[in-house]
Amino acid sequence: MCKRLSVLMVVVVLAGSGAGAAPALDDATILAIFDQANAVDIYTGRLGAKYGSSEEVRALGRMVSSDHVAVQQMGRDLAKKLKTIPTLPDNDSSVADYARIVAQLQSKTGADFDKAYLQYEVAYHQSVVDAIKGSLLPAISNPELKALVKTVLPGFERHLAATKVLASKLGL
Repeated sequence: MCKRLSVLMVVVVLAGSGAGAAPALDDATILAIFDQANAVDIYTGRLGAKYGSSEEVRALGRMVSSDHVAVQQMGRDLAKKLKTIPTLPDNDSSVADYARIVAQLQSKTGADFDKAYLQYEVAYHQSVVDAIKGSLLPAISNPELKALVKTVLPGFERHLAATKVLASKLGL
């Protein structure tokens, strides 16, 4: 599915492991990825809360966006404490990739929106969990950043599980 590939592209770019010579992951880059991953799901959750045709989808969107607002702030507070400026890789195209995903979601209505939103959320959270475990955690050098990422990982996993349950319940 094109949407799933786009989601995976965003996360791969965010994780700095895209095609070609990927920049080394340092803590400033990981903080930027962390911030952007949260920003993406804050906005996407708000789309779900606004455009979901079922109350369950709207509630999921509210929960996801609310949780990510708190987690994003934790990352920003840590970056400030560490006096580290989050810096995305020079070749980052995640904003453009995400804009296409948003346009795809906004082109849907009713049950079609719910389906596209839930499919996106499952793919996105799975990709983020995989990136955290496979690329980000092993590359983090600062113990406080590593502890933060380990602390919030179960939240990403809970979002993934909740989205899968709802998708199943709605027959997707």
